[in-house]
Amino acid sequence: MNYTAHKKLKENKTQITIKSLFWNFFLIGSYSFGGYMALISIVRKELVEKKKVLTDEQILDGISLASILPGPVAVNAVVYYGFILKGIKGAMAGFLGILLPTFLLVYGFSVYYFSIGADANVDFHISFVIPAVVAVIASVGYNMAKKQIKFLSQACIALVAFIIAINASNVFTLIIIIVLGGIAGYFLYKKSVVKPEETQRKASFSNKNELKIGVITLIGVALLVLSLALFTDQLNISLQLASVFSGMSLTLFGGGYVIIPIIEQAVVSGLHWVSIQEFNAAISISQITPGPIMTSVTFIGYKMAGITGAIVATLSIFMPSSILMLILSRFQQKIKHLSYIDAIMKGMRSVVIGLIFSGAYSIGATHFDLSLLPWVIFIVSLLLFMFTKTHPAFVILATLLFSFI
Repeated sequence: MNYTAHKKLKENKTQITIKSLFWNFFLIGSYSFGGYMALISIVRKELVEKKKVLTDEQILDGISLASILPGPVAVNAVVYYGFILKGIKGAMAGFLGILLPTFLLVYGFSVYYFSIGADANVDFHISFVIPAVVAVIASVGYNMAKKQIKFLSQACIALVAFIIAINASNVFTLIIIIVLGGIAGYFLYKKSVVKPEETQRKASFSNKNELKIGVITLIGVALLVLSLALFTDQLNISLQLASVFSGMSLTLFGGGYVIIPIIEQAVVSGLHWVSIQEFNAAISISQITPGPIMTSVTFIGYKMAGITGAIVATLSIFMPSSILMLILSRFQQKIKHLSYIDAIMKGMRSVVIGLIFSGAYSIGATHFDLSLLPWVIFIVSLLLFMFTKTHPAFVILATLLFSFI
């Protein structure tokens, strides 16, 4: 990045407020169907292309770091982006903004399910949205590759990562190839990395006052939830929910689709909190709503302890890993100015670009068939994203409305 672009980026960052950052992530969380790669692709569209407050390198670095840590990849990455933009306050705004719309939707469906006794079946309508989501991911992968792939070796790393990812049956395979990409980057690009003068300094950190605000906020949230549990006489079950789901948040890798079977084993077979029919309903509801699939725990928490259980379960599955992500984000920002770290990240970014394309391929292969309509929606959406500045929200909303015709 040249000096002028760096200066412009810095100016844009100063103009974005905590309130606008929260609102941006809230809107993204309201229409981001299709898994974590789709959500992050929309984040890039909004904050890199439109707002110009983040760079492609920062988007890729967030995915790289989130992918090798436990917990949900999408939420962890959003915490990273919020921290990059506005420190700890930005991380909190991103965390709350991306989760709140999904939480409200899943909570609403949960209330409906347990009061009426039926789940919502809107898979047909969501199937119209998926081709547009695949187009978002593919266009983001293309734009990132165009800007980031400078050497043939990077293209080869991305291609190998893509081939491995679409054939991988174990999430740890993906973690391994990201790590191997970093090792390859160290040996391939250490000498080629030249850090611009303006980035030679260490990245600024949140000051002590901001850190104090973060700790106070965390304690405040804990006290509020504890008070709610005491007021509703749900303290014991709330502690059980917090213990089970926070443990999963810090020990399970690979995001929702990997953790879901573990949750099923724990809450259905082990603890008998929900029946298999109720668990399937929880997964169905989390799939037809935007945002992370792990908000299925909101449904489970609601069944166990009403609104108190829903809040406790949701915070417990997302917050511990997000705090870990925040801590490591601070450390990563401290060492990123070192040339060998940038070389490692260059290799990891190449892998992540391959993973982005594999995400588009995997979703498309699962939902596309031989009928013409999904391909038409995909191609039209892709052309709009690549050659116009059409916002993904408009295309997703248009395809959803089209499904009712």
